[in-house]
Amino acid sequence: MKARAPRRGPSAFCGTELAICSHLRYVLAVLSRRRHTPQRSSRGFTLVELLAVVVITAILSILAVVGFSRHMQSARGTETIAVIQAIRSAEESYMAENKIYLNVSITKGVNWYPQLVPSSKRAAFNSPKHPDYASWQQLAAPVNGTVMFNYLVNAGQPGTSISGLLQTSEKPPFPSAQAGDWYLIQAIGDVDEDNSFSRYATTKMSGEVYIEGEGE
Repeated sequence: MKARAPRRGPSAFCGTELAICSHLRYVLAVLSRRRHTPQRSSRGFTLVELLAVVVITAILSILAVVGFSRHMQSARGTETIAVIQAIRSAEESYMAENKIYLNVSITKGVNWYPQLVPSSKRAAFNSPKHPDYASWQQLAAPVNGTVMFNYLVNAGQPGTSISGLLQTSEKPPFPSAQAGDWYLIQAIGDVDEDNSFSRYATTKMSGEVYIEGEGE
């Protein structure tokens, strides 16, 4: 699986949209032929023309819904990257003051924050009942309001491995043993509410974010 699927631009169309546009061109062609028919009645629209208007309206509505859905998925992915960068900045600030990165997700087991069990519902980033809440408060990442994704933040000393901490189904291109003090930031979320999760991961030593199942 690739780390990041290439983003499609606004003009890119999937197979369904191409089929819709093909039907739209056909309907417009029919209307064009009827407009040049000499025997066309001047009393009003024919049944065929009314049906064509209905079809065009339906096609435009479908395209609008598809476009809106893509926009929402893109916005949620952008939100996740912003939160990851906020956590990264907070870890660097903590290192500057304490000469060590903060191991935030310290409770035994995999305890995503702010929701222990990831879901498709948004949740307040400030979660006092979470077992790792005190550590997150200590990190003081500048994140407010609600978030779609949930996060894990681990840290360690030079030479220690991150392999056992990764929650991705495939191994990201990160060194197993980190050369210096390190942190590992991970995120998980269900963008389109189909119980299929997108997973993000990045480390101190990697400037890029590994993404698995983007938009799922």
